[in-house]
Amino acid sequence: MAKKYTVLETWIVKETNPTESTSAEQLYDRMERQGDGRLPVIDVVPDYRQEEHFLDEARIRDFAAHMGLAQDVLDIGSGDGWPLLRLAPLFKSVTGVEPSPKRAAVIQANAERLGLKNVTVKQLSATQLDFPDRSFDGVVAASSVEQTQDPQQALNEVCRVLKPGGKLRIEFESYEGRERGFEEDVLLTETADSLGYHYVIKHSRPAWERSYLVRFALTPEMKEAFSKLKDLMERIGRSPSTNPEVGLQFLERHQGSIVGASFYELEHFTAATMKQALEEAGFVNVRVAYSAATLAKTVWPRIRESGMTDEQVRALCQGLADVALKLDASSSLVEPVVATRPS
Repeated sequence: MAKKYTVLETWIVKETNPTESTSAEQLYDRMERQGDGRLPVIDVVPDYRQEEHFLDEARIRDFAAHMGLAQDVLDIGSGDGWPLLRLAPLFKSVTGVEPSPKRAAVIQANAERLGLKNVTVKQLSATQLDFPDRSFDGVVAASSVEQTQDPQQALNEVCRVLKPGGKLRIEFESYEGRERGFEEDVLLTETADSLGYHYVIKHSRPAWERSYLVRFALTPEMKEAFSKLKDLMERIGRSPSTNPEVGLQFLERHQGSIVGASFYELEHFTAATMKQALEEAGFVNVRVAYSAATLAKTVWPRIRESGMTDEQVRALCQGLADVALKLDASSSLVEPVVATRPS
């Protein structure tokens, strides 16, 4: 299916001539924090009376359970340290690779602040893992492989650095099941040298994403304009097609302050295409398996007011992870995949 261009996208391409970039350079290097600075343990003290914290614990236990008896675990695309730093107390050593220099520095700082001594952080792309063959007992990846420029090559590399019998547990952002086949969004960023207007388009059938960054001069006038735009988006929404005031009208009004632009494009997986890509990379026993977080969501209404201690909650999440190990899910569902490097 041909990829159609929106009105705003056409204007950006024609008027700014964007250069090709990557998600690491265009987005993640410009972010102050991921997860809005609310990652349990990493940013804030966990409170299991909050559903997101309860589900976060279940996801961590799910990753760990699928690693089996692994001692040395690799995390692909660690962001600000999730799940890398959450897994660190559960294994002999954990290594995180992150292509964004800023994110890699944040991970290192977070590891030091949390007093974790068994964490190694490397600024690397998953498509070029600078490790010898058979280096790790297990690998985890949380919505990161699809962010690379060549996801198939990234999976090839993961298979290469896994030891025979080692497991990969991979979560991925799937667009299946979305009510609308097309979504768009606007994000705003600020760095030391520019203001960033990010226009993101997500298409579900087939699943792909295009993202543009229009950079503006960091002047008092433009800072004020961005502040007003932020307030406007909070009031009327962030869809440029529905609200041209936050899209084409804004860009046209301030076109003289544009100092550059870039874009990147991603192809997203379904469970079926992820299974196929893993098998092509050389993995065996590739399964779509329910996440412990899916099970946790079903029991949350009973847990919320149960008065369970933190230790009891963690034990429950471990039990859910142990159960989820054996529960295959349909390829039509948005559940993680587990795969094994052959012996």
